[in-house]
Amino acid sequence: MIIALHGMPSEIIFSIFGSSISVIVYLIWVHYSVYKTKYYNDEFKYFAIEKKLILYIGFLLGNLGVSFVLFWLLTFIFASLIFV
Repeated sequence: MIIALHGMPSEIIFSIFGSSISVIVYLIWVHYSVYKTKYYNDEFKYFAIEKKLILYIGFLLGNLGVSFVLFWLLTFIFASLIFV
C-alpha cells in the first residue's frame, strides 16, 4: 500500500465505518436485551426517579466504556484484515 500524504486511505475509512456500524448494533442489542428482561419490566418501574436515573447513567457509562474499547478493537481488526 502506498502511504498517501493527502487525505485518508480508503482502508481506514472502511475500517472505521465497519467498526462504527458494529458498535451501533452492539448498543441497540444491549439496550433491547435489557428492555426485555423480567427485572426491568416488573421491578424497575417501581423505583424512585433518582434511583432510576443513577442506574441508567451507570448503565450508559458502562456501555460507553465497552463501546469505546470495542470501536478501537474492531477498527484495528478490520484494518488488519483489509491490509492483508
